[in-house]
Amino acid sequence: MLPVLPIGPLTLPTRPVLILLGVWIGLTLAEREGRRRRISARLTTDALGGLVIGYLTARLAALLPYGLSSPLDLIYFLRATDALLAPLPGLLTMSAWIIWRWRIHRIPWRAGLDALAPLLLTLAVAWGLGDWAEGLRYGKPTTLPLVAALGGERHPVPLYEAALGSLAWLLWGRLRRRSWAPGGVFLLALTLYSAVRWFTEGFGTGSPILQTVALAGMLLGLWGLSRLTQEGSAPP
Repeated sequence: MLPVLPIGPLTLPTRPVLILLGVWIGLTLAEREGRRRRISARLTTDALGGLVIGYLTARLAALLPYGLSSPLDLIYFLRATDALLAPLPGLLTMSAWIIWRWRIHRIPWRAGLDALAPLLLTLAVAWGLGDWAEGLRYGKPTTLPLVAALGGERHPVPLYEAALGSLAWLLWGRLRRRSWAPGGVFLLALTLYSAVRWFTEGFGTGSPILQTVALAGMLLGLWGLSRLTQEGSAPP
């Protein structure tokens, strides 16, 4: 664990730094992918706006049930080291924002999702590293020698996610070079990411709903890839 990152005279919280670095790298790769597909440069701007709105919504939805006794409680709303989030409201508002903006800028949604695929995988790795650095989401007890060597007694689930997510990124990078129909590159990224989450959630102590959602995402990705393959092989 490394909750703070000393840089010269500064001491920065590691988790937010890693996540922001992941967003920056992911958006840079998405912009490059968008240029390759001749998509408007507004693609990454709209994606960044969606990420910000989605995060703020997820944060607010998670904190509202606890109530705000005074305006000073809003400080907790902006605490970047606090991992308390409500994923579903954040995902819905982020998706709604991106869909609305893409309609305005006439960005083809399949090609747009393909361009955002590296952002998904990069952010997943950065988020896992950030949670591990903060000491969050440790899983079930274990006696594995590797875990003991890291000074722990529980499965470091976020570290597993980051390691396997990096492998998924490399595999996606190789497979994306094939000739895919629009939407295929994103579905490939969704399938790989969901497979990683489905596997690693088995070591965690959280709700089994997350593992079920990951399984659903993996099956959805495989189904979508199958449909695209059928469309590509259908006679004209």
